[in-house]
Amino acid sequence: MQNPMLVDPEMKEIVDSFLLETKEILEKLNVDLMDLEKRPDDLDLLNQIFRSFHTIKGTSGFLGLEKLPEVTHKCEDILNKLRKGEIKLNLNLMDGIILGYDTIKDLLDKIENEKNENTDTERVNAALVALLENIESYVPELSFQEEIKIEVPASNEAAQKENQPVKEILQKAAPVETKKADNTIRVDVDRLDALLNIASEIVLGRNRLAQVNAQFALENEGTVFAKDLADATKLIDLMTTELQLVVMKLRMIKIAKVFNRFPRVVRDMCKELNKEVELVIQGEDTEVDKNLIEEINDPLVHLIRNAIDHGIEKPADREQKGKIRKGTVHLTADHEGNNIVIKVVDDGKGIDPEMIKEKAVTKGFITREKAKELSKQDTYNLIFHPGFSTAEVVTNVSGRGVGMDVVKTNVTKLRGTISVESEIGKGSTFVLRLPLTLAIISGMIVKAFEQTLVIPLHSVIEVIRVNYDQIETIRGKEVINLRDSILPIVGLDELLGHTGNGKDKSKDWQYIVEVGIAEKRFGIKVDDLVGQQEIVIKSLGDYLGKLDGIAGSTIMGDGTVVIILDINELFSKLEHKLGS
Repeated sequence: MQNPMLVDPEMKEIVDSFLLETKEILEKLNVDLMDLEKRPDDLDLLNQIFRSFHTIKGTSGFLGLEKLPEVTHKCEDILNKLRKGEIKLNLNLMDGIILGYDTIKDLLDKIENEKNENTDTERVNAALVALLENIESYVPELSFQEEIKIEVPASNEAAQKENQPVKEILQKAAPVETKKADNTIRVDVDRLDALLNIASEIVLGRNRLAQVNAQFALENEGTVFAKDLADATKLIDLMTTELQLVVMKLRMIKIAKVFNRFPRVVRDMCKELNKEVELVIQGEDTEVDKNLIEEINDPLVHLIRNAIDHGIEKPADREQKGKIRKGTVHLTADHEGNNIVIKVVDDGKGIDPEMIKEKAVTKGFITREKAKELSKQDTYNLIFHPGFSTAEVVTNVSGRGVGMDVVKTNVTKLRGTISVESEIGKGSTFVLRLPLTLAIISGMIVKAFEQTLVIPLHSVIEVIRVNYDQIETIRGKEVINLRDSILPIVGLDELLGHTGNGKDKSKDWQYIVEVGIAEKRFGIKVDDLVGQQEIVIKSLGDYLGKLDGIAGSTIMGDGTVVIILDINELFSKLEHKLGS
């Protein structure tokens, strides 16, 4: 049954404020609880965690909730004894506090989506009470005499006596904010999306203006109007670039929002698998687009779980190999040009290429003859094949053949790449490269089979011009010798299913755009190079839907619509073509 206060239209703003504030507190609590396990004697941290639970209890009580204040109160009792030094933190107490935290999250989800507290909390409350009653008393040498006072109204009755509006009470019960928070405002994401769309359209207008200016300058060179138009065009170009940067920064969020979830993931997995693992996080202040933040969580969860399950050995096995009992997983993020690079590095047993090949052959993914031809990197890439798994036993964690293929699929959807590096006995590294934004990219504009196309610049390695006689054929596939390495080349007409016009008989040379993803390379034959330009990615719409090898479309300065190539998919098509 729904709580009347939660569905009251006049209370909507207050309830939304409560949900938003509590979610922020829970995000911070998730990090603080993991830190507490490492620093159980940190009094400041204990007080901070206590205040967080106390605030949730106070604000939920004002809304007439029952179960949420009750659970938080039980957690608060444990934390109060901890911060006073009456008991000492151990694994059971930590598990109890985390159980309370999980129950609070579940209750908040019910409150938000179903407007009720229909979650069974009796067993949780009983467990927390029993935990506190049965723990052995601990008396420290020095007791903490001072307690931090929190000015939060004690009950709803007290608030009613003072005749205070509920909204005002909620504001008083909220966590004390620093001066820095006074300079921030919350903006609905839809408004930011609308602003980004407007900025994108301005980019298209800027491109159109630049083209008009170029045409006008050719026909009216030296005139005052030509100079004025050129000056205005430069100013608009500068301001558009600045606006674009500002709008992008508005949507940027620190990747810590995702990274801070993983200490808990690691802790839970270590308990389940009886392993000892330390998670080291670096680069959590790196900023990425909000839309990207929402999409990279699942791939990273898979990679972290994979590192602990398949990578890190059992403590006894590590000692036998001369390693320390506790394994380490590094999770790092950094900017690299217009990309964000995320790495998951473990110091486990590494990936055995021969075992990967054997599993792939056994499952029928490749033939034994094909396996012998695979390079080390191509062998590693087999782990991304749907249904591939090296687990001997199916468990709750692994063995079902899903996971790494999902990672690659999700990363590919984000126009990103994933690569693997590994050394047997020393560990493995998974590297994700993702674009900073999904809306505006730099592109190389080319022409092929009488059409204008865009190749995303982040995939372009170099552009070369070769004579037709430098193009050779191996096993019926065209290649060129580029600095003593063989580069397969292909025409876009073949990849996109277009009937090409063959060689241009008016010239004896060919442009080739070398593109790369991770360690892979291939060349795309094009007829002409138009130039580089920032472009706005537009969807093909519901009518056309998703087309293989095409990431979307954009509008050029003269109003024509051109397609943007999806290099990831073109790689897949080329691999299939070369493998056939």
